Amino acid sequence: MSAPAAAALQTQDTARSLLHRIEWNTVVDFPLVVHDALQLLLILIIALAAVRVLHFFTRRLERDLDEADPVRKRLREQRLHTVASLLNYLGHFAIAATAALMALGVFINIGPLLAGVGVLGLAVSFGAQTLIKDLIAGIFILVEGQCAVGDVVRVGATSGMVERITLRTTVLRDLQGVVHVIPNGSIEVLSNMTKSWSKAVLDLGVAYKEDVDHVLRVIRDEAGAMYAEAEWKSLILEEPQVLGVQELGDSAVVVRLSFKTLPLKQWDVAREFRRRIKNRFDREGIEIPFPHRTIYWGDGQMPAPPAAGQGG
Repeated sequence: MSAPAAAALQTQDTARSLLHRIEWNTVVDFPLVVHDALQLLLILIIALAAVRVLHFFTRRLERDLDEADPVRKRLREQRLHTVASLLNYLGHFAIAATAALMALGVFINIGPLLAGVGVLGLAVSFGAQTLIKDLIAGIFILVEGQCAVGDVVRVGATSGMVERITLRTTVLRDLQGVVHVIPNGSIEVLSNMTKSWSKAVLDLGVAYKEDVDHVLRVIRDEAGAMYAEAEWKSLILEEPQVLGVQELGDSAVVVRLSFKTLPLKQWDVAREFRRRIKNRFDREGIEIPFPHRTIYWGDGQMPAPPAAGQGG
């Protein structure tokens, strides 16, 4: 055997003998490792239990309410659903942050870290004025009940159904399914189209040759018949109001009527009444005008009649 090979074998034997002589209890504190692992496991169990308790209480908030008035019932359900969503949002954040700090505290002293975080938070707050503005605006939106999850609102040029409200943002989904995330601090005017109740306002145009009084009687009769049906009376809160002639337009006499409905049901009611009144006007022979175009060629400029055999 060569000298280098013999030296390598001797080195390997020396290393093996050293490993055998090492007392691992002096290198790794096994009781401490087990203790830390059990602490981490306990923190995880407590965090999961806290999440379960949070979900239990928020689900109880969203339980069915014993309320006879459908408008008040929906309003309270919306408010409770919004509050439950916010509590879930804040609760999950608080539980996660607390569990992370407790887990970090198993390995290091987090007292100086918390002090440093407080100083850092103060410094960040001066540069996060927009975020603070969003949070304050979100608090007022929730406290004042300006809107709730399920309402249809318009914010500037954007409208849609409220899907989620947090302290920082309000999330809308429009009719095309597009989701709009709006920072609360940027909301200057919020128009709620389904607060407590809604209204379907319809403008119906008829030809100038029609008897307006007869048209008003037909509209009142058709609206009253729709209100008398059980299916629609559950959605329409009051008798329909035929307000009368709204406008004398360029080509039509415009009659306006309105339905006071449950929130979100104004569009269903409006579509159904348009279908009914179109069929009723057809049966009564009442004309709904549509645009006509008359072409004036000027004196002496009438087009020549088609030659024989070129049309007729």
